[in-house]
Amino acid sequence: MAFVNNIGMKISYECTELIEELKEDIAEFGGDKILEVVTEEREGVTIYKDYNFIEDDPATQFKLEPGEKLQRMTASALMILYEIENSIF
Repeated sequence: MAFVNNIGMKISYECTELIEELKEDIAEFGGDKILEVVTEEREGVTIYKDYNFIEDDPATQFKLEPGEKLQRMTASALMILYEIENSIF
């Protein structure tokens, strides 16, 4: 399926390893667990690049690259987005 931008181009991001990791986290912590997700706009769509548990420890916080942002969402919501963006691969 992939994400489709405003000109009809399919945009995807290979995240097979992230999907497997997230499946394990959902099995252990549940799909309602709130995560911090690294996003980036690419060719008119939002790509979901990485995630982490929300913690106050600065050592575990993301160092964002230019153009990246943090967004909070449930693990289940992120799984749906990962599966869509990985679907071309």
